[in-house]
Amino acid sequence: GGQYIGRFGKKAAAIDLLHQTVGAYNQDMGVTSTFNPIDPHTGLSTDPEVSDQTIRDVVFYLRTLKAPIQRDQNNPEVIRGKEVFMSINCSSCHVPSFTTPQSDIEALSNKNIFPYSDLLLHDMGPGLDDGATEGSAETFEWRTPPLWGLGLAPESQGGEFFLMHDGRAKSIQEAIELHGGEAQQSRDEFVALSDSDKQAVLKFLRSL
Repeated sequence: GGQYIGRFGKKAAAIDLLHQTVGAYNQDMGVTSTFNPIDPHTGLSTDPEVSDQTIRDVVFYLRTLKAPIQRDQNNPEVIRGKEVFMSINCSSCHVPSFTTPQSDIEALSNKNIFPYSDLLLHDMGPGLDDGATEGSAETFEWRTPPLWGLGLAPESQGGEFFLMHDGRAKSIQEAIELHGGEAQQSRDEFVALSDSDKQAVLKFLRSL
């Protein structure tokens, strides 16, 4: 029982990687477990189709995946792009870094990481209100997606971007321009930038 702050999933409905993994097995693949024995198609409780050990092995794998490393960090245009990104307050939600807490896996303890996310829900405006909710999130609320690995995304997506919660944005610039709600001011400031400053921001984001 009790209330928890979600950190995982597009609506931040999952409280940890175990919760997220169990949900992915069940909702994405229709696979039941002792953690969630309900068949999503029939609504009936069934025998588990994946073992607890397999679930825990997958969680361990996910916890220990290496974070993407930024490329071209010393490129002058990338550096300038980051400065502009910060100046238009994108970093109020896409928080650049934080330090991990103590972990039962020592290698994960007290590490400076750079996800560019606060992992919190935000009102993203009516343009991104798709009428669906999850957990306690409103239909117009979305978790700030981490930006690390953003520039590598096309490598696993057939050379294309599929950004925002439903993949509607086919470029980083389009994704920025779809921001509304709490992000409207930063979005408008981005749109008002000179072409060279816009390109610097985009180059910085592609470096992540």
